[in-house]
Order: sequence, then C-alpha cells, then structure tokens
Amino acid sequence: MHVDESKKFDKRNIERNIKDGIITQKEYEAYLAKLPDASDKIFIPEEDLEESEEVESTEEKITSRKRGGKKKAA
Repeated sequence: MHVDESKKFDKRNIERNIKDGIITQKEYEAYLAKLPDASDKIFIPEEDLEESEEVESTEEKITSRKRGGKKKAA
C-alpha cells in the first residue's frame, strides 16, 4: 500500500497509521516534538467575553423589538 509521506502524520490518519504499523507511537511523539511553538497565537476567551456580551444584549433588543413591534387585531 502506498502511503503519501506528506500525509503520514495527518491528524485524520494518525490512529489508523499507528494501528496499521505505518508509524510507531515514538515516531509520532518525535514528530510532535519537532513542531514549532505557536503559543503566541492562543485564543484568550476573556478578551472576547466582553464583545460577546455586547452582541447578546444587542440581539436581545432586536428580538424584543421584533416580537413587540406589531399587535394582533382583536
């Protein structure tokens, strides 16, 4: 079976490749150790929390306007 070298460590194939003996757990761990540090790109939800609260309150205002805007005829 042909294994594409560029996809050997693809996260969608890792479990199968280890199970099939294409790579070992040690090879996978070595691959992970070689990856660059991307900790400076981490998402910090505290900064986004204030923005999401503003969006939610705006959505609530819009929703309440839509519901109460017209009265049904009796």
